[in-house]
Amino acid sequence: MITVYMHKNQIARRNRLITVLLSVSAYLILSWHSAFAGDALTLKDVLARILRSNPEIKSSERSFKAANARIWQAASLEDPLVEMEYDKLFADRMLTGEPMKTYALSQEVPFPTKLFLRAKIAAKQAKTAYEGYKAKERDLLSRGKSGYSELILIYKSIEIMKEQKGLLEQFSASATSRYAAAKGSQADALKAQVELARVDSQLIMLEQKRLTAQARLNVLMNRDPKEEIGPPSIEEPVNFTRSLEDLYAAARVNNPEIKAYRYAIERGQAAYDLSLNEFMPDFMIKFKQMVNRDRVDENAWSGMLGVTIPLWFFQKQAFGVKEMKEELEMARAEYKAKENNVLFDIRDAYARVEANRKIAELYETAFIPQAEETLKTSLRGYESDKTDFLTLLDSQRMLTEFKLDHYRAILDLRVALADLERAAGADINEALQRGAYEKK
Repeated sequence: MITVYMHKNQIARRNRLITVLLSVSAYLILSWHSAFAGDALTLKDVLARILRSNPEIKSSERSFKAANARIWQAASLEDPLVEMEYDKLFADRMLTGEPMKTYALSQEVPFPTKLFLRAKIAAKQAKTAYEGYKAKERDLLSRGKSGYSELILIYKSIEIMKEQKGLLEQFSASATSRYAAAKGSQADALKAQVELARVDSQLIMLEQKRLTAQARLNVLMNRDPKEEIGPPSIEEPVNFTRSLEDLYAAARVNNPEIKAYRYAIERGQAAYDLSLNEFMPDFMIKFKQMVNRDRVDENAWSGMLGVTIPLWFFQKQAFGVKEMKEELEMARAEYKAKENNVLFDIRDAYARVEANRKIAELYETAFIPQAEETLKTSLRGYESDKTDFLTLLDSQRMLTEFKLDHYRAILDLRVALADLERAAGADINEALQRGAYEKK
């Protein structure tokens, strides 16, 4: 009686597992169907949409255009001053008692080199803003490439887990038939069911990750986060043979952040030159015309030329020069720090590219083929009663983990390449073809 009771309890438990699996499978099928509802995008489409629609890029572009519009403002004179003087206290010289009217036009004129230097400072600021705009583009393109590769990994992981589920279903059917023929234990059939439940739970988590990665990519493209993207197209194989020194040279020429700091130094030099020119005088030109009885008197006019005297130079201009000198040295130090940071980023990304490329090759040439052969051997051994079911499950699980780790290495490789391109300031091939050898 006790044996019968345990048998029925196990059957009921197995039925509950089957019910749960069917429910989960139905959910996954619906989710998978919705995943294919949208139009698939290529990486080229994603990057084009980011450049065209991303609001962060648009904001940086507007900032650059605003800075560019300040150049002519800096090169312009101050607005002239028009004056009208009405004097009834002192009548005109003919003692007619008529009030005297005087019109005047005055214009401040700074020392000529000052206008030039102010315009030069504004131009360097505009170039700095432009490089900030290009740096934002490179950053978002790098994030787009990483996000696209992550989405490919998730789809590949789902595909691998579905393959594993298919194999487990075969193992489960085999274990169940062997148990029915009294050639295997019921524990093997239950282990297969538990392993199936584990795979289904992983598929649910992968679906959640897919939705998150898809939403992140949609945000970069300025689309609704819930909009379906569809399965991404597989990227071309990685063919990377560049040297570290080539990448260093390309970054020094092309990296927009380094270029922005270089323009900051030039701006600081122009500001320093302007501070020296503040010792030079500014001018005031004024013309006055008297009007008698509402008629212009050609003989009643005056002109004035004024010159400012930097009398307090020891307090004002001298300390202005000192301030600009310190800011110039600060800009040079910041440029060197930024260059070092960019070169470090390249070194770090280059090391990750090399490491993940080698790891991916190991999985392709050694680990995965060996795991596939181990699984075949375990399956033959199980069918001939030479290997237990747990060994078969371990072999199958090892193969699945190797396949997943292989694609994770590929993802890490592509993320490292995206970081390398961001630090270099352009696509790797483009940067090396024109940037490393171009003198600016």
